[in-house]
Amino acid sequence: MIREEQPQKYHVLARGVILTDNHLLVAHCIGMDNTFLPGGHVEFHESIRTSLYREINEELGLISEVGPYIGAVEAEHEDEGTYHQEINHIFITKLENADYRKNPESKESHLEFYWIPINEMDRHNLLPQPMRKIIENYINDVEGPFFESTFEEV
Repeated sequence: MIREEQPQKYHVLARGVILTDNHLLVAHCIGMDNTFLPGGHVEFHESIRTSLYREINEELGLISEVGPYIGAVEAEHEDEGTYHQEINHIFITKLENADYRKNPESKESHLEFYWIPINEMDRHNLLPQPMRKIIENYINDVEGPFFESTFEEV
């Protein structure tokens, strides 16, 4: 249960959907049981697109092309007594020389990156969970942008 007096953090994130040959590039924090899309926090004085470009370069050492905006996912979770609320802005993103047969090398020791078949997002526990629906809508040519949430509607 979330308590008002507990520490709280709000995150604005830029995430990239990187697809090649029906495979999706995911990030995994070593020791955790979930995956997430590459990207990260938006910094002050930086656009969301620039943040995604920078994060991919920092995490993978690769040049990316940040393409169309496809939607947003808001989510909440609790971690070690702190309540976290986040908004994930999602872009189709391309990597130079992307090949699902070769996992990119992480430049950050706590992260690893690997390709999963697009139909295995559930098996690899891609979070936040509503991200899966946005990716499926994009793949199935459903017109967007899309908005999904883990919050209960009022």
